[in-house]
Amino acid sequence: MGGVGASALACSTDALAETPSTFRAKRAVTEYIGELDEAPEAVFPLLCPVREYEWLDGWKSKMVYSNSGFAEEDCIFTTPLEPGVWNTDHYEPPKRIAFTVVSSEQVNRICLTLERTASGGTRLKWQRIFTSLNEAGNAKIDAWKTDTDRLLTHAIGFFLKTGKMAH
Repeated sequence: MGGVGASALACSTDALAETPSTFRAKRAVTEYIGELDEAPEAVFPLLCPVREYEWLDGWKSKMVYSNSGFAEEDCIFTTPLEPGVWNTDHYEPPKRIAFTVVSSEQVNRICLTLERTASGGTRLKWQRIFTSLNEAGNAKIDAWKTDTDRLLTHAIGFFLKTGKMAH
């Protein structure tokens, strides 16, 4: 690099070096395991931004990209409920689906693993890895309750038993 570009770059890097950030990113890993009476083949299709309208009260999403119109590998969508861009990183029916959610405050990795139980039902494991990008992200990590995943598991089970949303 030469000329004005190099000089401007040197100035901007020097300015960063002179003002060290006091921000310290937090990371938290949470897990919740719930059990459902229904088989993984019945549960897995509901873990989709389009199908969630059927069972999750108040759900809203906007599909940005999907070949099929439903969840699939590299499907991208947004939702105002957890602001940010969601990418489906892993899609392995009926065993595992994983999302990375990038917002202005955090990067979240959400991995759902489904295992068949001895009785033919589903053991649904929610693992979330939260990494903050700023103080607002740190506050969200501090406020997170794993109870959310318990409630989501209950809503899926209720829908599969009754065909209705849990309220």
